[in-house]
Amino acid sequence: MFSLLIALLMGLKGQCQDEPESVRCGYRPAFPNTSWLPFREMLEVQDGEFPWQVSIQMSQRHLCGGSIIHRWWVLTAAHCFPKTLFDMAAVNVTVVMGAKAFSDIHLERKQVQKIIIHKDYRPPYLDSDLALLLLATPVQFTPFKMPICLQGKEMSWDRCWMAEWVSAYGYGVSQNMQLQKLRVSQLSWKACSARVEQLSRKMLCAWQEMDTNGNCWGDSGAPMVCANWGTQRLFQVGVFSWGLSSGSRGRPGMFVSVAQFIPWIQEETQKEGRAYTLSGGPESSLTCGPQGLLALGLGSQVLLAAMLT
Repeated sequence: MFSLLIALLMGLKGQCQDEPESVRCGYRPAFPNTSWLPFREMLEVQDGEFPWQVSIQMSQRHLCGGSIIHRWWVLTAAHCFPKTLFDMAAVNVTVVMGAKAFSDIHLERKQVQKIIIHKDYRPPYLDSDLALLLLATPVQFTPFKMPICLQGKEMSWDRCWMAEWVSAYGYGVSQNMQLQKLRVSQLSWKACSARVEQLSRKMLCAWQEMDTNGNCWGDSGAPMVCANWGTQRLFQVGVFSWGLSSGSRGRPGMFVSVAQFIPWIQEETQKEGRAYTLSGGPESSLTCGPQGLLALGLGSQVLLAAMLT
């Protein structure tokens, strides 16, 4: 009887793990918990530290940064795909993921099936500077490929980072690129509007956190991710849009506010039959569908019968 129960529960476990949405967003399984928010943070990106970060490439050359938000979807900036490139983009654009450097053994390349530009994006105005990339095949999540949670509403955070792809041979060189990070802090809209003319309410501002090292050139489409003290879950707050020497003091980097575009993300992904669902608070990493719940109920009955005989 117990052997039957064990077999049943093992089958249930496999079924639950196969559920595509069972992976918890915003966590970093390969990044040691002891390294979370260290007092003296290492500038070099560690293995699995930003498992949602991707390089969007055209003809295998880095074009923009982006983030995995779902097994089918990557979020980036719309201005990465000007009209001159858009017509040929779908067949030439790939996404590199699962790596902190282009030489990484964990690197995986996926073809982009469709590029969706926000309907209100009107260059040179960047108020709605967002794009969604539908992948040709779904991401198989591993400790080095994880989705980032999206911020459902604007709020204040204790600590934020921006990571971007750079080359040791100079900015703009696509070979042997690697991730570097910068700790940033958000400015209030009022403080930022004093530095940026005609600041849109759909934009967020951030610059380098005081007393920290590092520098960012400004990788279009790169995510700004944030967390609160005492937690290990990160949320994407913004998508980098523009700003010279992003994050430097005196000239903030400009990010599209993700929270204000959640309805658009849900609407567009639903149209493609690959709906994005906003994640709530931390939940169990083992998620079961109705069949799983039925099997669990049956397993409980078997266990009870075994205990009574």
